[in-house]
Amino acid sequence: MAKLQKLTPFLWFNNQAEEAAEFYVSVFNHSKITNRVQAGPAVSMVQFSIAGQEFTALNGGPRFQFNPSISFFVGCKSKAELKSVWKKLSEGGTVFMPLSKYDWSEQYGWVQDKFGLSWQVMLGKLGGTKQKLMPCLLFTGEQRGFAEQAVNFYNDLFPNSNINTLARYGKGQAGPEGTLQFADFKLAGQLFSAMDNPMEAPGYTFNEAVSFVIRCKNQKEVDFYWQKLTANGGEESMCGWLKDPFGVSWQVIPDALPKLMSDPNPEVAQKAMGNLLTMKKIEIRKLKSKLKKVQITVRALIHAPIDKVWKSWTTPSEIEKWNAASDDWYCPKAVNDLKPGGNFSFTMSARDGSFSFDFNGVYDEVATNKVIRYTIADGRKVKIQFKPKGKKTEVVEIFEAEHMHPHDMQRQGWQAILDNFKKLVE
Repeated sequence: MAKLQKLTPFLWFNNQAEEAAEFYVSVFNHSKITNRVQAGPAVSMVQFSIAGQEFTALNGGPRFQFNPSISFFVGCKSKAELKSVWKKLSEGGTVFMPLSKYDWSEQYGWVQDKFGLSWQVMLGKLGGTKQKLMPCLLFTGEQRGFAEQAVNFYNDLFPNSNINTLARYGKGQAGPEGTLQFADFKLAGQLFSAMDNPMEAPGYTFNEAVSFVIRCKNQKEVDFYWQKLTANGGEESMCGWLKDPFGVSWQVIPDALPKLMSDPNPEVAQKAMGNLLTMKKIEIRKLKSKLKKVQITVRALIHAPIDKVWKSWTTPSEIEKWNAASDDWYCPKAVNDLKPGGNFSFTMSARDGSFSFDFNGVYDEVATNKVIRYTIADGRKVKIQFKPKGKKTEVVEIFEAEHMHPHDMQRQGWQAILDNFKKLVE
């Protein structure tokens, strides 16, 4: 593999990116962690290589989960290597197809590892190359039957690409006649594979849990790939993410972005990250612009009188019950000095013990049953309004966005906590 890949698999984890990356480099020979990116005290992103192939793992939260629509073929040189890889990947995982002899391989097995990522392990070289791992796109659900069309589309899109194998289902075979049984092909010099699912309704399809980063040398190249991949049914998302017409997720990233974000001047890096969060397609010149404050609003209408809502919102023992965005997080400790100039500190912890942090700040204004204003430790401002609506109460939170996570993700996280509060009070 080239030192700098054109296309890099990007894996979305809840909060296990570092653990998963360390596991994968322990499974495969000639593998290593190449970089860890911090977000405050925690690791937010890990870059690693497996036999020279680059991967990135992100702690993105619980929004997306892996499924078998994208898996990775593993080519093993010997039976001993195959058994070792299979044993490690299957421990704590789920076996889809047991390790055995099949028509297409003397030894083959399909397994979902303990983190949810799928692997197809086989004896022999992949596509007659030295490439150790090969992404496999399984076209299923509404995309079933479009695999060959997608292969041709990708082949035309990327330079240094060619189709090696196209095998279609024949009459009486497992899949619909004429659909793609298997294809292997090169995109920008990297081996990929694709197939149509022979089963009609497996209940999963492509999502952002696995995407592919396209490294672009300049704005012209960013514009080219963005336009081609979002045309004819593709979908734009935030921060350089998109879905192509077949539902596969890509990130179109200029080389300038990681350079700016790793700049030794923290102000330059903060500008790049903050401006990135406001963009769909990345525009290099705007990454260096002065940061603008962005306010995000979340709200909930609660079926309870305002006195009860206020008490549940401000009492430490009650805060500990509702202050979490999902079931795998909780608030073991809340300290709340509810007065102007008073401090608060809420401990947020993962239930598996993997991570914990304190959310703290200082109150600027407290008007009972009306409004709370505070400043978070990082300097951002928050306003919470309590509005009586007959026998109900509307709670409105307005907060300044931070510069490390997409705004949609921040909105969803704050809304999830507010929804949890509503559920507890009601």
